[in-house]
Amino acid sequence: MIDKTHIVKNNKTMLYITYAILLAFVVFNYETVFSVVGYLLSLATPLYIAIIIAFILNIPMRKIEHLYGKKIKKKGLKRGLSIMTTLILAIILLVLFSSFIIPKLGESISLIITNIFNYSNRLVTLVNDALAQFNVNYAINYDSIQQALTNMDLNSFLSKSGDLLGNAGINLIFQSIGIFGTFINAITSFIMALYLLANKETHLRQLKKIVTFFFGYKESLVIFDIGAEANHYFNGFVSGQLLECCILTSLMYAGFKISGMPFPELLAFIIGIASLVPMFGGFVGFGISFVLVLAVEPTQAIIFTLCFVIIQQFEANIIYPRVVGGAVGISGVYVLLSLVIFGNLLGFFGLLIAVPSMALIYAVGSRVVNIALYRKHIEVTDHSITKIDPDNL
Repeated sequence: MIDKTHIVKNNKTMLYITYAILLAFVVFNYETVFSVVGYLLSLATPLYIAIIIAFILNIPMRKIEHLYGKKIKKKGLKRGLSIMTTLILAIILLVLFSSFIIPKLGESISLIITNIFNYSNRLVTLVNDALAQFNVNYAINYDSIQQALTNMDLNSFLSKSGDLLGNAGINLIFQSIGIFGTFINAITSFIMALYLLANKETHLRQLKKIVTFFFGYKESLVIFDIGAEANHYFNGFVSGQLLECCILTSLMYAGFKISGMPFPELLAFIIGIASLVPMFGGFVGFGISFVLVLAVEPTQAIIFTLCFVIIQQFEANIIYPRVVGGAVGISGVYVLLSLVIFGNLLGFFGLLIAVPSMALIYAVGSRVVNIALYRKHIEVTDHSITKIDPDNL
């Protein structure tokens, strides 16, 4: 008679040996393994872009679909009209942005580049006068700054010209291939995003099946619970932060236009984009814009500061709580910590996702800690740590 226990033990032993061999191979060849895995993952780049596009478009589409749902009962028709309406609104926004904002930004940047030496000379003079007023024995040498600007532009121009002339044919071919490939990826990602939006329930169900197959019932419930919480934080934060950025940019532009600021479109755009980074992003945008105003129209610097403070306080105390609200709801210490960590890891993109990511980590971590303390019958308050009798629970 065959000893099944002995066969099972042998199978487990072989499984452990195989696992140990694979682990050793990965450890000793981690660079090769990571490069291969990275290459395989990069093959699905259009899918990742499509998921991001679908996630952003799904935010207004859900509300539009809810409005249509009051009068349209057929699910397919309602979903199709919702997607079409969302795309029309997105196209209108892109057309307005490209026809009004981009040309104004281009004019402002072109004018700044044309007069960069005059502006830099004016700014250096103001700084040196301020240092002299405070009896600081230091002065900025404008000639060195002018020389640096001249060399920077000349070297950049010569470098680009040399590359273009030396490898004109090869560069043209590779650039054409690159542009064509980027265009194909963009179209593919957009079409995939539409498919994801049209059949999002089906794709989510398929994803749940795959996760449950690999991780099992209990583990998959935890994963989906964390996924739902992540969706809540990112959905609320992204939609609120984007809307708040648009409102702040519009208010800044109106204020700068009324007060006669130079380059009001550029100043409002800088502050608006910087405000996507929570807490100190708006003040970074203010610092950049203030230096620009100081270089172009020094007499307007105080008015610019007052205008910014008034609008920023109005936005921070009235608009931001209503638009973003308590979508994140974590301490300022964790917000700053998240900005530092994710900013160092992922750059500007890390700054954009830092706050909702930290909110998710905080929520999951709090849940794990609270459950562990509950199982150990420990209660922690502001003033004491006590052991609870299980019979009294």
